[in-house]
Amino acid sequence: MGVQRYILPSGAVRYRARVQSHGRYVATRVFERKADALAWEQDQRRRLRLGEWIDPRRGEVPLAVVAADWLNSRNSVKRRARESDEAAWRNYIQPRFGNWPVASITAAEVSSWVGSLVARGLAPSTATRALATLRSVLAFAVADCRVQHNVAAVVRKPTGGRVRREGQALTIEALRALTEACKGRYRDVVPMLALAGLRWGELAGLRVDDRVSVPRPGLRLRRTVLASGGGGALYVDTLKNHRARTVPLVLELVPIVDRWGAGKPPDAWLFDAPEGGPLRESNWKRSVGWREATSAVACPASGFMICVIQPRRCGWPLVRTRRWFNGCSGMQPRR
Repeated sequence: MGVQRYILPSGAVRYRARVQSHGRYVATRVFERKADALAWEQDQRRRLRLGEWIDPRRGEVPLAVVAADWLNSRNSVKRRARESDEAAWRNYIQPRFGNWPVASITAAEVSSWVGSLVARGLAPSTATRALATLRSVLAFAVADCRVQHNVAAVVRKPTGGRVRREGQALTIEALRALTEACKGRYRDVVPMLALAGLRWGELAGLRVDDRVSVPRPGLRLRRTVLASGGGGALYVDTLKNHRARTVPLVLELVPIVDRWGAGKPPDAWLFDAPEGGPLRESNWKRSVGWREATSAVACPASGFMICVIQPRRCGWPLVRTRRWFNGCSGMQPRR
């Protein structure tokens, strides 16, 4: 039998349960009651028979050690995703669970932690992102045979009861007024974002040779330019779905693209910054006076609004245009 009774110097009785496998003891634990020791021993032997046994000592390492290995394993993901994970770990998870043994974290503790994030004033989406990162770390711990279950997987994400803001579509007249309210030559970016339906990173990543003419004028989107850490150094990355796509150019955009691409080599940035290199969104907003312009025409300053256009105005086949625009004349905003 793997349960031994012994007496402490104080006179208290304890029961030590030990599990043996392949001629050596692989697990041991002390209990106050013999029934608990027998139940634990039988459970460990059952796990050994089924191949589900995990060395309890592997769960005694701090979560920070597991997180470091997990972050090192994510070098193959997109840079923005890795930076988001690092920020969630550094700002929210490590202060609470960094020094905890990974096996000591319970679902109740995780649920309490998520509630405390929301109580601190964090947006539910931010708390949800932190919870997703913790789930990923604990899933890595399960795969590494440090714990048997991912306790964060059963914790519900927070719901703040907020109504999601609806996108606002601009008319052609409102778009022209907004463009006129912006200053300088970089005002051409406004109709490009609105009429082509581009994300900012997609526009900043355009090069001169991304202009296509078959079967009609269009732009071939192959890359995106993002800011490290939300506002740091710019870097080039793949598109969100890792697949290039072509967007049509309406007639109003053709002279803009031609003007910005004139005299530049094919591999040059189409909308380059004054000092060279890709254009940064924050610098562009300051250059054109974005906040003042949006206030002047009563347009929201945060989030660019897609303009309402007719599918036939781009010159592309109507069937293909409807497939891009979901068969409607008004496109939804890109955040």
